[in-house]
Amino acid sequence: MSLFGTLSDVLVQLERWASRGLVVLFVGLIAVNVAMRYLAGRPLVFAEELAAILLVWLTLVAVSISIRDKAQIGVTLLLNMLPRRVQMWVDLQIWALIAIMLALLLQAGLGWVTSPSVGFEQVITTGWAKAPFFWIFPIFCLTALVHVLAHLSTAVAALRGASA
Repeated sequence: MSLFGTLSDVLVQLERWASRGLVVLFVGLIAVNVAMRYLAGRPLVFAEELAAILLVWLTLVAVSISIRDKAQIGVTLLLNMLPRRVQMWVDLQIWALIAIMLALLLQAGLGWVTSPSVGFEQVITTGWAKAPFFWIFPIFCLTALVHVLAHLSTAVAALRGASA
């Protein structure tokens, strides 16, 4: 197994635990807010905004996990008609293109979250800085990139093995 494969395996375990924690926080926050609204007549003013932030985090963590597990929908009708070696080349090129895209998104995301304009944004209901919450985007790009590089290294190894 490659370095990226090992790193991807460790990372996906952390992501799975993070996603579980985010689900518990999200559901707990919504349940508490419903209870506060209907039982006490005083909903938490920050609950909807914080729930939206948690949902974005949960979504991006889940997408990274799905990239690791190759769980996206794919249209392979034409690809399946090609010779096995051509399929392997296409697979390698697709993973390479995704890696390039994620690397560019990571660079842009880091530039965005460290920009002065983001430093001034605040969560409306609490006054908290939004910058810490925005870090999920470069984190997602990095974790997804690790998973894609693991798939890319596997594709390269498979192609080399088919050549031998």
